[in-house]
Amino acid sequence: MFVSYLILTLLYFQTAVLARPEGESIGCDDYLGSDKVADKCGICGGDNTGCKVVSGVFKHTLTNLGYHKIVEIPEGAIKINITEMSKSNNYLALRSRSGRSIINGNWAIDRPGRYEGGGTTFTYKRPNEISSTAGESFLADGPTDEILDVYMIHQQPNPGIHYEYIIPEANVISPQLPPHRRPGKSSLP
Repeated sequence: MFVSYLILTLLYFQTAVLARPEGESIGCDDYLGSDKVADKCGICGGDNTGCKVVSGVFKHTLTNLGYHKIVEIPEGAIKINITEMSKSNNYLALRSRSGRSIINGNWAIDRPGRYEGGGTTFTYKRPNEISSTAGESFLADGPTDEILDVYMIHQQPNPGIHYEYIIPEANVISPQLPPHRRPGKSSLP
């Protein structure tokens, strides 16, 4: 019985994979031969007009040691990237509007890794402190489900903090990708 099931599964897999003609691709709409791709807003077949990219560099000269607010990440933001422009002894921090620390809060420096907050998962990176010149960063696919505040724990001159995220325009209700292909969603059950 098990062997029969295994053979049938193998035959199905061969047919499903090998029956696809060369050069045929599957578009973001999950149709074979479709050339549709998701735009920067995550809209299948979109024209990049359903959202707005927000980016900038925080370059302020700071004199007081401690936490300094850099930028606010709004609810609904996707493709979040906060990156220190070069290595320094400063640290990035993230907390919710309610004051809950997500990364590097309450004067405790977290290890690089994945942190849950604001309805998404942030990947916090702090490159090797000896051999790298890259600054630390945190990234998330989003979307966020609340406003988040980004801080720098200032200890030495600010090398500059690049921030970027995408927010949907008011007239866009939701991404038009199939649910399992939306940013921040796993394709596994």
